[in-house]
Amino acid sequence: MGEPLPIVIDGSLGEGGGQALRTALSLSAVTGRPFAIHRIRAGGPRPGLQPQDLHAVRAVAGLCGAEVDGAEPGSARLELRPGRPVAAASLDVDLGGAGSAPLLLQTLCWPLALAGGTSRLTLRGGTHLRRGPTFHDLAMVWAPAVARLGFGVELGLQEAGFAPEGGGAMTAEIRPAHPMPPLDLRQRGMLREAEVLAVVGGLPFEVAERLALGALRRLRDIGVAAEATRMPVPARRSSGFQVLVAAQFDRTRGGHGAVGEKGEPPDRVAEAAVRAFDRFLRGGAAVDRFLGEQLLLPAALAASGRVALPGLVPVTRYTVAAVTRRLTTTAEVIRRFLDVEIAVVGGEESEGEVRIQPPGGGAEVVALRGG
Repeated sequence: MGEPLPIVIDGSLGEGGGQALRTALSLSAVTGRPFAIHRIRAGGPRPGLQPQDLHAVRAVAGLCGAEVDGAEPGSARLELRPGRPVAAASLDVDLGGAGSAPLLLQTLCWPLALAGGTSRLTLRGGTHLRRGPTFHDLAMVWAPAVARLGFGVELGLQEAGFAPEGGGAMTAEIRPAHPMPPLDLRQRGMLREAEVLAVVGGLPFEVAERLALGALRRLRDIGVAAEATRMPVPARRSSGFQVLVAAQFDRTRGGHGAVGEKGEPPDRVAEAAVRAFDRFLRGGAAVDRFLGEQLLLPAALAASGRVALPGLVPVTRYTVAAVTRRLTTTAEVIRRFLDVEIAVVGGEESEGEVRIQPPGGGAEVVALRGG
């Protein structure tokens, strides 16, 4: 028998960013199935493979001994053919500036979690960027959430990296995935507590004070009492700040943040974070828009039988604050690689419900306009 034909993916899916590519890289390494992606980032502001994409491609190819065609700056097409199963590893990857270290972690962690041993990563680049999750988003919201699906990730920050210089470094210990009971997050319950985290790097500590006070004042305006933590972080090659409103509900934990750059008014950044949190509170969803996107892939891995408890059907259900194009893009790519059923009910940018389960469970897959 010849080599299997590659799964073909349209890289312009979704918002024209790199979500389709990152999801395909993870799942190709998990399943051993080759893929070809064309029209990479078409429709986005910078079409073709970007430097951060190339680092992700090379890192994944190294994990699974893959042959790669088209891994060149600006390339609109890439083909990757895995050569061996992924094994636990210790990696040090330098993104060469302000490429997103959190996004690279979210690409590498799934195949490594299924590799049968503990892996350790050091990722150098941007740790606190506006477009994408920050280190503290991952540490305070994402890591606890994916742990409920059986994926244990312990994070550490060596140095913060803000735009445009980057130059930060974060570490991750990825432990072997283990089965967990089915996860049902359709109701969030009551708000139990809220915490403001004001992070500042390469700037006076006064910026953290202004961030915290601004966020606390605006939270009081919407009737939410909170405590604040001011946190200076090392940042030798860049400067910036982040405010994160982390909220604990009965059944879920959420986070809404904003990143600021040198010279930007901290009050404006604090207001943006609280405004996003207020919108979430006014809705009825259990999971915020970003976590809704990020839960989809680990839930699909559980539904595919790679992380499952004997005798229990690994179904994950959650309500999400917004059905985004990144969510529907991720769902579309997952369906190409894994034999699972994914139902997404709700209009684009409206509240919705997501269900991920093994085949034959009866969930209807609803096509979304613009997805």
